[in-house]
Amino acid sequence: MDGFIPMLDILPQAQRRLWPELDATPGQFTLYGGTALALRLGHRVSADFDFFSNEPFDPRMLVRDVPYLQDAEQVQVAANTLTCRADRGGPVLISFFGALGLGQVAPRQQALGSKVWAASLADIAGTKVAVVQQRAEAKDYRDIDALLGHGLDLATALAAGRVVYGTSFNPLISLKALSYFDDVPTVPEDVRERLRAAVAGVDPGRLPVLTPFKPRPGPESESRP
Repeated sequence: MDGFIPMLDILPQAQRRLWPELDATPGQFTLYGGTALALRLGHRVSADFDFFSNEPFDPRMLVRDVPYLQDAEQVQVAANTLTCRADRGGPVLISFFGALGLGQVAPRQQALGSKVWAASLADIAGTKVAVVQQRAEAKDYRDIDALLGHGLDLATALAAGRVVYGTSFNPLISLKALSYFDDVPTVPEDVRERLRAAVAGVDPGRLPVLTPFKPRPGPESESRP
């Protein structure tokens, strides 16, 4: 499958220094989140590396086996969860989350010149429209606006959320969140206008039905945005 050219200029210096070392990341992990999106679209600076996997993992074994984690500060360690802070002339947060039970809309892609796998734009969109239900951060609204500007319509992003999270994902809550900006005052007015227009153009009862590249593993009851 085709790869993508990572826009490494969006990474701060410390993150850029760590980037080549991320080749040691086990192949079960896929980069999601704002950094995965910014590396593709170049729309903003992004600093944290968030790796997702449907497979379980032992954080202690991951630290033992991955060189760039061995000298990193362990910020959070729990079952199938590890967050570390590496120092590369500045702090870099790297997080790993396993046993997630995510569906997959499209194949992941590898960053050219690297061994890092990143989620497809559709899969990132599915996680982004879900995360605005849980937190109010301007960066998520900017990310969704960037996806819309790249040609992915909001109805498809919501349909992707259904593929990724199953029946636990309620598109109506996302539509309400994308219309309410009191908790995110730093979202620029032009972004607000585009998001409002996108929300107005969605009929929640007629969302497209996407065929998953990989359906969610396990029972629907396990799904959680």
